[in-house]
Amino acid sequence: MLPRRLLMVFVFALAPSPAQEAPFAGLARTTFADLLKIPLAPPQASVTVHRATDEDGVRIEDVSWDSLDGERVPAFVMRPVNASGRLPAIVCLHGSGGSRESESGAKFGVGEYAAAGQKPHPRFVGWARELARRGYLTIALTQRGLGGRAPRINDQANVMLVQGRTAMGAVLYEIRQSVTYLQSRPDVDPARIGTTGLSFGGITAFYVWILDHRVAAAAPICGGVGSVEAFIRLGSIGYHGSYWWVPGMLARGDQADFAAALAPKPLMVWAPTEDIGMPKEAVDRFVNVVAPAYERAGNRSALEVHQPPGVHEMTMESFEAIERFFDKWLKAR
Repeated sequence: MLPRRLLMVFVFALAPSPAQEAPFAGLARTTFADLLKIPLAPPQASVTVHRATDEDGVRIEDVSWDSLDGERVPAFVMRPVNASGRLPAIVCLHGSGGSRESESGAKFGVGEYAAAGQKPHPRFVGWARELARRGYLTIALTQRGLGGRAPRINDQANVMLVQGRTAMGAVLYEIRQSVTYLQSRPDVDPARIGTTGLSFGGITAFYVWILDHRVAAAAPICGGVGSVEAFIRLGSIGYHGSYWWVPGMLARGDQADFAAALAPKPLMVWAPTEDIGMPKEAVDRFVNVVAPAYERAGNRSALEVHQPPGVHEMTMESFEAIERFFDKWLKAR
């Protein structure tokens, strides 16, 4: 077992140049996979395409695949109808009140949406389809335990604790399966795959960026990214469900320690100053640790941390930041 903060020691004392980045990235991934109780090797995915339709210039494929515990993951794959060649791809991940439908609808912007068993509520919808309209291939999956997928994620988290497993590990396993599938598609550039998402989808987008070397860039939105240690002292402990808490994590490193070990892998964090999911002071700590690692790795511009006034929500401003970020790090490559 690695001593507390060993990752931070490596990153700060032993990683002064880009040429030395790879060993510490590998250490971070191995350590994180161990915490999550899942294999580090990319999982396989056998995907079934149920149907494909063209709507308003976007081809939409209804797909699914088998996952852990006999579960089946539903997703929509979207791409411009007239696109040719290999496209950059983005895994689009919804929050706890959403599903693949909320991210993939025809309406783009603030609208009413009701997940299974919930009342309609305002949320930012249709953004995964909008990214497809703007030249990306996107996949929006309904994350484990949410959007009508039973059992509920918090119930699964409690059961997995006594099984020696983690709910976050099971969730990330399915997202990594989607990356495996994207890499197998002839219309996707396997070197240009990113992840993004809101809230629950933000933290899973960030953690899969840490865990999976195949993810080239990530843009978590209000994802509870900052400092777990600071959140314990300053935040609303009951806000995040059981899935958010990775057992034993702080004995191995805080979020910033893992992110710094991956510098200069492109990362954008959208963290409004009044976000209940992560206090501003915790995000400031993240920046203070991670930014110097990116500077030493020779590419400070690959790290973007936005801290605008605002609360825990996706906005047009944050969507536009996502598009600019991926245009720079995926589309332009």
